[in-house]
Amino acid sequence: MSLSCKASVVKQEIIEQLKAFQLIKKRHFSSLKCLFFTLLLLLFVSQSPAKAGEPCLSPKQQLASVHDWGVVAKVIDGDTIHLQDGRKVRLIGINTPELGRRGEASQPYGKQAYKALVKLLRHQKKIGLSYDKDKTDRYKRVLAYITLVDGQSVEQSLLSQGLAHSIVVPPNDKYIQCYRHLERKARQSRLGLWQLSENQWIPASQLSAKAKGSRYVTGRVSAYSESKKSIFLKLTPKLSIRIAKKDKKFFSTVDLKDLMDKSVRVRGWLNTYKRRQSIHLRTAYDLQVID
Repeated sequence: MSLSCKASVVKQEIIEQLKAFQLIKKRHFSSLKCLFFTLLLLLFVSQSPAKAGEPCLSPKQQLASVHDWGVVAKVIDGDTIHLQDGRKVRLIGINTPELGRRGEASQPYGKQAYKALVKLLRHQKKIGLSYDKDKTDRYKRVLAYITLVDGQSVEQSLLSQGLAHSIVVPPNDKYIQCYRHLERKARQSRLGLWQLSENQWIPASQLSAKAKGSRYVTGRVSAYSESKKSIFLKLTPKLSIRIAKKDKKFFSTVDLKDLMDKSVRVRGWLNTYKRRQSIHLRTAYDLQVID
């Protein structure tokens, strides 16, 4: 081979090596660019207001989530307030024991929840209101999460003190994971209302025939049936889980028919009709399969 031919071959090999290097460099840069934007996205998400399933907001994030502001005129009970502009506000995501009205006795810890809310609002009359999907209820009350001017969440405070139950009235479920987490910590520490026997998990077979109100029940599903308006999952001959068919869309993560012979934990409102009890569930958040 002549010297000129050898030079040509070497030149061609150098060109091919340079092309290969440029391709590797391009791919490496692309990977780095992808990683950079992924990290930016994660940072953005971590600073964004929490959605269902995300952790509790920081005070700074609480303030960023506020949609509008109001001034408190009166505290009605542990989960209801009136504003100076005439709006009646029901706190989302929690339920506190009722205060006694018209001579009736208050429920246990009802006065404590009321006093705790009064104390929170004593020096911070201005409050931030954040909304979820439904902004009013059937009583025409405004449904809102309440944030104080220092970024403190009123709901989180009451749950952490053991003065409120975490509830979901669908479709408002934005902070359910946070609220259940705080409730679980208060329960484990036996704070406030979590000292009461009616707020403990109880086997379905041991539930009193006189029991009523909010209850926490464990049991094994023995039968599935439907009526025109409801779905029933039998736990004992006299106790069933009831799910309104209009709420079935809020159980999309659960195959209700597949719960046969499975042990479950349920939390909901207990009713008695014709000596038969049913515990009413509104969402899948209130039903946990334990085997």
